[in-house]
Amino acid sequence: MKFAVLGATGPTGQEFVKEALDKGHSVIALVRSPEKLTTIGDRLKVVKVDIFKEEDLLEHFKDSDAVISCLGCRPSFLGLNPITFYTDSIKPIVGALRKANGSRLICMTASCTKSEPGNPFIIEWVLKPLFLGNTLKNMSEMEDYLAINCLDLDYTVVKPPALKNAQSTGALVKTFDGQYVAEGSGQITRRDVAKFMLTCAVDRLWIKKFVAVSF
Repeated sequence: MKFAVLGATGPTGQEFVKEALDKGHSVIALVRSPEKLTTIGDRLKVVKVDIFKEEDLLEHFKDSDAVISCLGCRPSFLGLNPITFYTDSIKPIVGALRKANGSRLICMTASCTKSEPGNPFIIEWVLKPLFLGNTLKNMSEMEDYLAINCLDLDYTVVKPPALKNAQSTGALVKTFDGQYVAEGSGQITRRDVAKFMLTCAVDRLWIKKFVAVSF
């Protein structure tokens, strides 16, 4: 398969690129700073684009079997600065995908983007007020945009807990159709998230779903 990957220079995006190439797939990495992508390979093409412009994305989506977004931005400490990155970026991605006559989109947000009874205390009363409130709010808005406005697309949103840089554990990834995996760990490796996203793309799993993952 051929994947158009956004956020390929980020820590999770780089893991997806490596995993896809290791499994024999082709990747076109659509990035703002090509020099930040250290992975090389015969089946890897790196293109500098403006991710907020449909016209920059369109031609590269036309020949891809799926679009993978590992895009992310820095959190806003104490909510001092509003975040609109996720909604601002998903709209040109969706627009370009539609114009390219594509349908498969897999992107990543986080667990507990929406406040619900039973969410972990540390997330609702520590991390959201101090660090992640605006980030998770905008991720939630992006999820709503997909759920309400993108019924014509085969999207999957993967929702991991805290991400860590480590080798794949090889452990079975636990899943839940909702905000978080209640019986799961509070951390998961980026490589294992990348492997899960690749499996979703190849096997067409979790279509039009928001799937929480964990160990």
